[in-house]
Amino acid sequence: MYIRQLHLTQFRNYQDQHLEFSPGINCISGPNGSGKTNILDALHYLSFTRGFRSSQDKHAVQEDTHFFFNKATLVKAWQEIEVQCNYIKGKGKKVLINQQPLKKMSEHIGSIPLVAILPHDTGLIGGPSGLRRKFMDMLISQYDHTYLLQLIQYERILAQRNALLRLFAERGGGDADEIALWDMQLIPAGRYIVEQRQLFLQDFFPLFQHYFKRIISEREEPAIRYKSQLTENTEAAWQQLLAERLPKDRVMLYTTAGVHRDDLSFHINDQSVRNFGSQGQQKTFVIALKLAQYQLLQQRIELAPILLLDDIFDKLDEYRLQSIGRILEEEIEGQVFVTDTSTQRLKKVFQQANKDKLAFFEVVYGRVNAI
Repeated sequence: MYIRQLHLTQFRNYQDQHLEFSPGINCISGPNGSGKTNILDALHYLSFTRGFRSSQDKHAVQEDTHFFFNKATLVKAWQEIEVQCNYIKGKGKKVLINQQPLKKMSEHIGSIPLVAILPHDTGLIGGPSGLRRKFMDMLISQYDHTYLLQLIQYERILAQRNALLRLFAERGGGDADEIALWDMQLIPAGRYIVEQRQLFLQDFFPLFQHYFKRIISEREEPAIRYKSQLTENTEAAWQQLLAERLPKDRVMLYTTAGVHRDDLSFHINDQSVRNFGSQGQQKTFVIALKLAQYQLLQQRIELAPILLLDDIFDKLDEYRLQSIGRILEEEIEGQVFVTDTSTQRLKKVFQQANKDKLAFFEVVYGRVNAI
């Protein structure tokens, strides 16, 4: 599977841009602010129905216009598929497959599998727990549609439970049986989510370990731990936890226990990467996480996803640059898009790559030219 053509209309700094890509490695260079990241953002829209740069679609519309139009020709199983993601201010967003609009955005998730490695991904190490949960949830949802539906169900019930807690506060009290009715619906969805996260980590960690050792060091031992408030994932354990936390929930006015509070912790040689890892260690730890994400997704869906790497080579030493370049050439079967401020650095990273698999583009003043 690969994107053969991309057409951007009034998307960020592109008024009207048509691009044709290699099914292999596409290198896009240009100075900061030139628009190279916007190309990757458009591809992210076509996969996830939203960008990675802003949660609000209106920010992706070119200044002084009222809509954007992204269209790609995708080659999948030797067939060409047209995918569109269109947004009009005041009317909303639509995704169309072969010019037929989808009724639900969630139907599209997973149909164009994609993994992105972005500069702000270092937040997976030092940022809030929600970023690490999102990392798990987005990956699992791409190969397990039931997980996505259970996640949506859990969030819906959680919102209702929280609303009831606020209502209790407004009226000066409430019956625990009312909360129990929501707990009965919350628990099945929560148990499924915990089970799938645990299974995910069992399969994910060996892949991560492989990339960690190849990029960082054979001598260091990494670890990833799943942190949950539950002692075991049973209905009885869930009921006990929610009951124990109910007095605190009444005070805080929200649910303080459940899968929405789970986390991952990252370690090297039993030391926290967050607290003791150098900037270089943290950056390459995240790259290994994302490469493992790519391989697990490929194994589960039996299709090579698209891989995006946005400005990740800055401040990496020569050894790590060459290691990543060899991995992308030797182990990544799907289409790759890489951006960087330096064309020469990109050519150096991929100097051992098969030249027939490489395509180079340069962004100048919002226009993209093949080199």
